[in-house]
Amino acid sequence: MSPGIRVRIKIITYIALALAITLVLRLYFLQVMSGEIYAEMAAENITREKTVSAPRGNIYDRNGKLLVKSIPVAAVAVEPHMVLKNREVLELLSSYIDMPVEKIEEKIEKSNVSYLDRVILKTGIDKPTMIGLKENSASLPGVEVLDVFLREYRYGVLASHILGYTGEIDEKRLESEKYSGYEGGDQVGLTGLEEYYEYELNGKKGLVTYEVDPLGRPVNLIEEVKPSAGNDLYLTIDIELQKVTEEALYNGILAVREKKIKNTDEYYNVPAGSVVVLDTTNGEVLAMASYPTYDPSIFSGGISEDDWEYLNDPDNYYPLNNRAIQAFPPGSVFKIVTAYAGLAENIISEYSRITCRGTWFGLGKDYPKYCWNKSGHGSLDIRGAIKNSCDSFFYEVGYGLYVKSQNVEELLQKYARLLGFGSATGIDLPSEDSGIVPDRQWKKEYFKDKVEYTVWFPGDTVNMSIGQGDITVSPLQMAVAYLTVANRGIKYTPHLVGEIRDGGGDLVLENSPPVYQEINLNREYVDIMEDGFKLVTSPGGTAASTFSNFPVDEIPIAGKTGTAEFYGRQDFAWFASYGPISSPRYAIIVMLEEAGSGGSNASPIAVEIYRYLFNID
Repeated sequence: MSPGIRVRIKIITYIALALAITLVLRLYFLQVMSGEIYAEMAAENITREKTVSAPRGNIYDRNGKLLVKSIPVAAVAVEPHMVLKNREVLELLSSYIDMPVEKIEEKIEKSNVSYLDRVILKTGIDKPTMIGLKENSASLPGVEVLDVFLREYRYGVLASHILGYTGEIDEKRLESEKYSGYEGGDQVGLTGLEEYYEYELNGKKGLVTYEVDPLGRPVNLIEEVKPSAGNDLYLTIDIELQKVTEEALYNGILAVREKKIKNTDEYYNVPAGSVVVLDTTNGEVLAMASYPTYDPSIFSGGISEDDWEYLNDPDNYYPLNNRAIQAFPPGSVFKIVTAYAGLAENIISEYSRITCRGTWFGLGKDYPKYCWNKSGHGSLDIRGAIKNSCDSFFYEVGYGLYVKSQNVEELLQKYARLLGFGSATGIDLPSEDSGIVPDRQWKKEYFKDKVEYTVWFPGDTVNMSIGQGDITVSPLQMAVAYLTVANRGIKYTPHLVGEIRDGGGDLVLENSPPVYQEINLNREYVDIMEDGFKLVTSPGGTAASTFSNFPVDEIPIAGKTGTAEFYGRQDFAWFASYGPISSPRYAIIVMLEEAGSGGSNASPIAVEIYRYLFNID
């Protein structure tokens, strides 16, 4: 054997010996030095935890009638890490649940869940599908059939804007701190009370800990914690009154659509409207209606593309919008502010008289302002001005408020805010509109790109004095303002939930004393205004014809009609009221979009509700 061959053999022997020593040392490290560590890791790999859905709390009306409850529904869920890369499982699953593989992959990838979480693919699966999935579970690792809880709305569309709807939590919510602890596939409140009281309604999930084999199939149950239902809400609304209110609103809208605009062949559009009914003694919302409406049950288990497209089509006037808490130009119902401000600031007295000739020239002959009654109302005091809703009278008051102290104090805005306009009422609903009380600063900011429009002119205050210009208010804000006047300065915070109880019926939050703010209103001035409001619903008033068959002698109603101009659209109709005057119990506000006169078209809806409340029929 040559010397070269001997050298090569030695080198190979040394290399083999080194490899053997390295392998022995590695085995020693794995089995002896790190044995306990890897044993723990192996145990973790075969131990899994899964949450179990909990039912949301029920929702009842003030009389204990069940409005909303949770019902268990079979659903298909997958574990992303086991399913996403297994083409055979994806294709077999697709055939069972009638969902394309691409859509399954897309939903899993968009779910943004952790390694061990589940993704709900489809809810409401039928029994044959459920049986098929369970029988073939061995071929579908990472796929399971489980119960999820969806909402059942007992009264269909009734109170839908109050109750709101639920849906699967989205990625944005999952990433927020507010929803920490939630998982992909969880059902959460998305609007209305369902959203506002999410933490109270949401139940506490159960937890199952179990062992799995290498394929991920459960082999041994280790521990099980049962889920518990969420708390129940008991509302202030009366579902029967809610039904009357929604029917009155709907029928009232249909009736106005049959009318033509005066001196034209054009019919009123009346695409939408709202009604608010408050208990003046505590601020409870007894009914709140918004039209057009929708059925919240279409969101249970996931809304279809066609339904979602319909609800968001501008041609359908956005049924999801709760118009009771959205802001609109108020027209003459806002004169409640101008009247009180004028009396409080001594712009007018109880017996001051202003002559209306149909046209008002207070801003100069080049800037005429017109009363709705082109022939004029003649000489009026404050009571007569309210009764006839005379624009000229309130132009004069508004101008007086402007020139006093050169508008430094912005007096009209001051009293508007005093009665709650320009800020949210604080009702327990999400997305409440604060409305706009325009002033110098607002105009400066709003028109910052058009310097020529940033100056606040006397005409701006004059326009606002009759509820025109840039002032916007919600029907709920208007209801609170009239409630405050009815109560001579006691301003209640409107609310929809009276009590919260747990699943066992024990009180979590009882019906505590109502929250209110005491506003310093001069009772004498309010009494004067109330005389005018009473005349509105009496013979000769702007709502007299509507109340002609209502027993105003026994049940006097304070009212104010309003017709608001809206650029590019037909006039909006308003009617604001409370009653009975001697001892107010209810405040009712009606707002109809593109319905013209509040006296003839909005007030009949309020009358129908009053007839129900006072059991007249």
